[in-house]
Amino acid sequence: MTVECGSSGSHVGVVLPNLDGGGAERAMLTLAASLIGRGHRIDLVLMRLKGRYKTTIPDGIRLYHQRLGRPDRALAEHCRERGIDARMLASGPLGTLRAWRLLRRRFPEIEVRLSHARAAHGVARYLREARPRLLLSALPFANDASALGVTLAGHSVPLVVSLRNNVGTSYGERRKSAARVLTPVADAVVAVSKGVAADAVETLGLDERSVHAIYNPKPLADIRRLAEEEAAHPWFADSAPPVILTALKEGPQKDPATLVAAFRHVRDELPARLAILGNLSDGYRAETTALAASFAVEKDVAFLGFDENPFRYMRRAGLFALSSRYEGLPNVLIEAMACGTPVVSTDAPYGPAEILEGGRWGRLTPVGDAPALAAAMVDTLKGKAVPADALRRRADDFSADRAAAAYEALFASLTDRRAPAAAVARERPER
Repeated sequence: MTVECGSSGSHVGVVLPNLDGGGAERAMLTLAASLIGRGHRIDLVLMRLKGRYKTTIPDGIRLYHQRLGRPDRALAEHCRERGIDARMLASGPLGTLRAWRLLRRRFPEIEVRLSHARAAHGVARYLREARPRLLLSALPFANDASALGVTLAGHSVPLVVSLRNNVGTSYGERRKSAARVLTPVADAVVAVSKGVAADAVETLGLDERSVHAIYNPKPLADIRRLAEEEAAHPWFADSAPPVILTALKEGPQKDPATLVAAFRHVRDELPARLAILGNLSDGYRAETTALAASFAVEKDVAFLGFDENPFRYMRRAGLFALSSRYEGLPNVLIEAMACGTPVVSTDAPYGPAEILEGGRWGRLTPVGDAPALAAAMVDTLKGKAVPADALRRRADDFSADRAAAAYEALFASLTDRRAPAAAVARERPER
């Protein structure tokens, strides 16, 4: 493979909407760190300089960002203090308008909004300025912007888009229509689980030969080191009742109603508490608290907020519970197992059954079935759980090195195939 950054690595741009505290953002930062450690040059391309992940940004990365909305001062200051090279991508109104007109002509079957054109124009500027060998994107908005941006740049580099969730369930009809048009622009599609891969082929009409299932990378050594830090909440003291830990995000996907109803049944059986991780709005917290109050368990429910180190809570929890209606590959299950913590999950399509191998590593219950979820949690808390050492060994199957090696192989196949065309495209003058 021809390379541009040393003797062993390639130059890859990783496109994300921002660094808000989701599992996809953490996974892509972990992948970036692993690729840097393996000798690759990695650029992080953000639609907006915003987000809660700061310390997770790996050393040695170059950051590009667009001026979409007000920049996050804390994130910008952190980059300055760390010496992270952060460059703004110019995308003025005239360039955006030109991009919008071109993209509307190129993709008449979908609605190309000005926001998409602005983001695509930024991606195209990045490709012309930085000249990476390959572009990798994750999350729907970044995937769309990258497909449009590669189009504006004349398909000068291979594009890999990453699908992080159950497309058939999580996408609305408008997004599905756009994805059916834009996803095939990519040279390859990475799905985070086999179930997501199969769903994407069926829902988006993709050629199955272009879709690759690669599990999310997990920095297992870092997780286990961070898990030793003190948990900053009194419920996690050694003498306290067992804590059921979970992670929620806005929207219906995580199904807090089933979780809280199940917790009420658990409280009927034994003393326990429910602790909730996640960057949640005041309104969402209020709704969940009201639900807990309707079951008279609100005093045993606590919100821990967003934490860059959730592992210190995972290690000390009695179990980790996931009540999702649908998933892609739930990182939190793997992370809890890496900490040696028992897990219970709904059998949500897709991901939990793949991680737990059909229930071998933790109980799976039907989606939306609160009594079944409660029974599994009670049994687990009473000692019917997989040993911690076995859980840690299973988590090793999702190591960052394994994922990075799989991405490397995919990147090599694409850059080798596209090298002659990319060399010609790089010589084209910028317009």
